[in-house]
Formats: sequence, C-alpha cells, structure tokens
Amino acid sequence: MWKESFTAEALDSLERRERTGLVNAVSGVRTAFLALSGADGNWNAGVFSNVTHVGANPACMSILFRPDNGNRHSYTNYQKFKRITLVALPEEEMQRLHDCSASYHAELFEWEHLEGRCQSLSGWTHPIPTTALWAVELEWEESFKLKNDCIYTVGRVQNVGLGDAVLRRDRTLHFEKPPLLALGLQHYFTPQSIAQLPFPEVKSTKSDG
Repeated sequence: MWKESFTAEALDSLERRERTGLVNAVSGVRTAFLALSGADGNWNAGVFSNVTHVGANPACMSILFRPDNGNRHSYTNYQKFKRITLVALPEEEMQRLHDCSASYHAELFEWEHLEGRCQSLSGWTHPIPTTALWAVELEWEESFKLKNDCIYTVGRVQNVGLGDAVLRRDRTLHFEKPPLLALGLQHYFTPQSIAQLPFPEVKSTKSDG
C-alpha cells in the first residue's frame, strides 16, 4: 500500500533537515501566519503554522514555539510583553512572508525591512500589514515546556479583524482571496472551498429499526 514508510527508528536515522521537513509535512496543511510581537515601536515578525483553536468560551488559541535558544525573538517578546498578533496573508505575499523566517537581528522589523507596508490601528498593539486578510491578537495566558523543550503557549483572543477579502456568512468565513497555507517549512498552498455542509446529526441505519 505505501510507497515509502518509516519506523520511529528510521525517522531518527534521517538527516536532521530531512527529518524535520518530513515530520512537519505529515502533520498536515495549516494556515501560515505572520506573527507580530514587540512593544514601543520595536517590532518583530516571524512565520508560524503550529497555531490551533483551544476553546471558544473564553476564546483562546495556542502557538507552539521551538525550544528557546536565546534567539527566538517572537517567543521572547510574547513572554515579556504578553501580546502577539497573528496575521493571515494572501498568495501575493508568499515570498515576503517566507523571508520573515530568516534569522534577522532582534532590532530589525522584518516585514518593513522586506518593504512590506503596515498600518497602526486603534485598539491594536501591533502594526498590521495593509494586505492582511484577517488578524487575531492574543494575550498570554499560560505556557508549558514539553519534554522535547518545545514551548506550548495559550493566549486569550483580544481582537479579531476581518479584511475586505473575508466575508462572514452564517457564522462562518468565506474567502474572496484565499490565505496562504503551509505544508512543512517551505511548501505553500492556497485553499479551495468545495462545500459548506450543515452541522452533522446522528443518522439511523437499517439495523436501528
């Protein structure tokens, strides 16, 4: 059935970059968010796809950070200033978004350095890229260090902003311009809507009667 398969031991024997790429990819396609952090005009930007919804009452989202090596500016800022903003971007921003993953100095705002434009909005902590499809600002709630030294954080949603390319119908989101998705560390996609199904209900079978 499989063209290729890996045991845990086989994964461990792979070259580091190959193993990282494979394991990141098989966890699935996810939204590639630009994460904005910092304070007082000293901003940082990075790319994160390990973002999940972890509750709606109160509204919370998680971000998984790699082990802190002293050079994780987004994590350091989030931990210190307690705020981070996640921004979904369209396909035309793919290269600029990807380039924000490079290891720039902490004093540099990657997005503007790469000639991306931002706008300061009332009530929002961080400047928002003018091409944003939507954005979510989180306030730090708690964190857990995992056995592999990755850091799992949970933040409470403080602001949600929907851009012109995002329509809200029947309490769901529809995209006139799709967001960038990431599979692994270097492969990007855009989604295509194929259906909007009603909330599922238990269906009876012939044996039930």
